[in-house]
Amino acid sequence: SFVNQVFNELESPAEVSLLKDLQISVLKERQFLIHTILNHTILNSEYDHSDRLRNLTSLVSHKLSDYEKVVQEAVRGGVSLPQDPNNPAPQPTRWNFLQAVFFASTVLTTIGYGNIVPATFSGRVFCIVFALVGIPLTLSVIASMGHIFATAVSSLYARVRKHLPPAPGILTRVSIAARRSLMAVAAILFLFLYLAAGAGLFMLWEEDWTFFEGFYFCFVTMTTIGFGDLVPSTWPD
Repeated sequence: SFVNQVFNELESPAEVSLLKDLQISVLKERQFLIHTILNHTILNSEYDHSDRLRNLTSLVSHKLSDYEKVVQEAVRGGVSLPQDPNNPAPQPTRWNFLQAVFFASTVLTTIGYGNIVPATFSGRVFCIVFALVGIPLTLSVIASMGHIFATAVSSLYARVRKHLPPAPGILTRVSIAARRSLMAVAAILFLFLYLAAGAGLFMLWEEDWTFFEGFYFCFVTMTTIGFGDLVPSTWPD
């Protein structure tokens, strides 16, 4: 909780300032584009129609390119374009407590989706220290949990096996290598069922995700690849 609060306090003010600057840049460039089109149309009214249209097309193409660059930068920064340019709505920030929890989790598990990252010097320094201390501890906990899970599965299998009828003679003559192969296939099937269950849950939470997208996200997360092309966007209020 303390770590999440630190990330939130360090990064949220900087993000609010960045979003505001990006929004102002978009609005200024938009107004400048409109102003340029109107002034150029009026100043060139004495030209013939073809010359005026040619000059206006060239100028608008140039200014529109500048506007598109500003819009692209703003969208990458997380700014949603205002519906009413004269009354822009406040921009929702990506850094809040839940996002800080999500970010801290991706750091500790070395997934690193990249959809939200520290942008301030102090936030990056704290992230380095946090990762250096937290990642070894997390790996140790994961290894312990894996050992506990494997022990629990083995114990459950031993108990269930006592109540099962004797195996046919052909199965008792199967080689150790064949048994290991069967266990590997069973483990893969269990893994796919586990990923499918996660995909089903994400379909319920993320309305625009398909089953394959949920399955893909679960696989990328479980293997700690973390491309960041798909990340959950639905958060509880």
